[in-house]
Amino acid sequence: MVTLGEAVVGMRRWLMRCVLSRGAQRGVAALGTLALSTCVLGIKTDHVEVDLVAEKAALTVGSQWIGIRVRHQPGWHTYWTNPGDAGYAMRLSWTLPSGVTASDIRWPAPRRIPTGDSASPAINFGYKGDTLLPVVLQVEPSALAAAGDKPIKIGLHAEWLVCRDICVPEEGDITLALSPTRGGDAVPDATHAPLFAAARARLPEAKPAWKAVASVDGARLQLNVTLPPGERVPASFEVFPVAEGVLDPTVHKTFRTADGISSQLKLMDGKRPDAPLQFVVVGATADGKPVVASVQAALGAAGLSPTAQSLVDAKGKSDMSAWSAIALAFLGGLILNLMPCVFPVLSLKILGFAQHAGQGEEGRSALRAHGTAYAVGVLVSFLLLAAVLLGLRQGGAAVGWGFHLQSPVVVWVLAVVFCLIALNLAGLFEFGQFAPSSVLSFQAKNPLFDAFVSGVIAVVAASPCSAPFMGAALGFAVAQSNFTALAVFAALGVGMALPYVLLASFPAWIERLPRPGLWMVQLKQALAFPMFATVVWLIWVLAQQGGLDTAVIGLFALVVLSLGAWLAGIGRRFSAAVGLATGLLAVAAGWPAAAVNTAVAARSASTGPNGPVVATTAAGKEVWQAWTPERVKELLTEGKPVFVDFTAAWCVSCQANKRLVLARTDIASEFAGKEVVLLRADWTNRDERITRVLNELGRTGVPAYALYAPGRPVQLLPELLTTAAVRDAISTL
Repeated sequence: MVTLGEAVVGMRRWLMRCVLSRGAQRGVAALGTLALSTCVLGIKTDHVEVDLVAEKAALTVGSQWIGIRVRHQPGWHTYWTNPGDAGYAMRLSWTLPSGVTASDIRWPAPRRIPTGDSASPAINFGYKGDTLLPVVLQVEPSALAAAGDKPIKIGLHAEWLVCRDICVPEEGDITLALSPTRGGDAVPDATHAPLFAAARARLPEAKPAWKAVASVDGARLQLNVTLPPGERVPASFEVFPVAEGVLDPTVHKTFRTADGISSQLKLMDGKRPDAPLQFVVVGATADGKPVVASVQAALGAAGLSPTAQSLVDAKGKSDMSAWSAIALAFLGGLILNLMPCVFPVLSLKILGFAQHAGQGEEGRSALRAHGTAYAVGVLVSFLLLAAVLLGLRQGGAAVGWGFHLQSPVVVWVLAVVFCLIALNLAGLFEFGQFAPSSVLSFQAKNPLFDAFVSGVIAVVAASPCSAPFMGAALGFAVAQSNFTALAVFAALGVGMALPYVLLASFPAWIERLPRPGLWMVQLKQALAFPMFATVVWLIWVLAQQGGLDTAVIGLFALVVLSLGAWLAGIGRRFSAAVGLATGLLAVAAGWPAAAVNTAVAARSASTGPNGPVVATTAAGKEVWQAWTPERVKELLTEGKPVFVDFTAAWCVSCQANKRLVLARTDIASEFAGKEVVLLRADWTNRDERITRVLNELGRTGVPAYALYAPGRPVQLLPELLTTAAVRDAISTL
């Protein structure tokens, strides 16, 4: 028999337990750790609210769903069973009456949550917002018999880690009391039943008919899933490995294949997978129907690389084979000669052809050799650049076409090289005045070396551009075996070099040029100006990467470099030595790494890795907003279409498209008429989030233009943008 005094003491302790648990939460959370014990009201901290809820209002014999409801504060997240780069999943300890058992958490599909900075990003797998983690209770008749008419108490002690900029371990006790019922099935709880229905829709469905094979090649793991005939292939999807600590969460590329889906992943250092491997595939079909599948993959032969299909291309979905990719790359290489990036190199080619004017058969033979050497330079450069790109990507680095120009040091070196070429063409100095005699001797014995070097320079100048057909071809190439990828890049080089080889192979036209004379000197001087224009562009790129101070320092250094070149060109030994020293000092003084790093760090601290990208109309209304993957998902959830301009300051084609098409008031009006939200993804500085999304779109570089609409596949527009192409895309909304 409980006395009145004992009852009062017990009630007092219960009240103190509730009050202290609520008050202690805030004080302890401020210290970065939390240990809570709560009453039946649930747990509320500064970061989450955690409750234990039931799908039905009463407890019956058999299976019944209950769940841990986690409501996160904005910006905070908790973790899936595989947390990704860091963290840990929620841990449960149950206190259950005899005759009642609880299953493990039935984990709904997670989301990718990027954390950290752009230099060392991390990817976590977890949950945000209002999340329900369902559990199945199994109730025996004996449990209801023992309870009689009293409520049956379900006790839970939960531990979890909640993170944003910092991570806070928290824990607490929750009690759920359910009345027993013996009259059949219990009535669903009107408040919580929809939460359980939504959670069950996100539970991975076993797909035994999906045949999955995982192949390992070094650190790369490729997952290939074949769907049965007639089953709809997801139009877009993500792959989540269930095993923790085996696969690198930051490496994730997905493709559609002729009969299923494929994903390229990367093993963690020193890890080797155990078969079978478990994956969760989360996506949607073309009509917006969700796909949440659980697949088991056997380990297959190493080095498999199926013919992949980009999720989208300029016309939507399309099939592509290796031969079609090679053909597209060849056409892209031909068109690359017409892109603005390559215009400066035309100066060197025109001068090289003109030098053979009036030399008869000897000049024609030299011209053919010149064209061949140039082609070899182009081809070798493309293959080397491709090898570096593929090597970095297979090592887990998120890089794409034109990646080297994301380094301000590379941009500065190119500015110096093009400035020196321009000064040489203008007649300010000759390279032979201070080159070692061994170099001059080699050049005299190997006159084709200059043509080879001009081919190398052409590829360096062309690398910021992505011509029509190039994007789809290169996006396909980097997902294939190294042999196939190099074949596609080689086709690109052949296409770029072919016009010059043809001109050199049929040199009858050169006889129409006048014999060498003063006009060649004047032509050489005139061709310096396209080079100077290239230097202006490169300094502008530096300004975008590191701010105005970086550009001013670079300009001043180039002035000093020009002074050194002039001193070297005077022809006296002393002035040549002083000029060379002055030039080297100028290059060192203008080295942009420190200034750029400081500027980027300052911008990242307040606005992200590449600073704000917001353009406004004359009336001050925002037109272009800064891109983030979270912003795209948020807008699509709200039912709004989104147009994304993937661009970079060093991409000349991007700037031309921006000014000639996207900046037009009539195009802006058509976007506004369809309520399209305009986002700009600035890839000037390295941003692995942008690289990852470009890979998912089947592209390796910029420009790229993507139109997103709720419930539809992403639509890619062509790299060479036209007002008609934009209007056609808008008309589909």
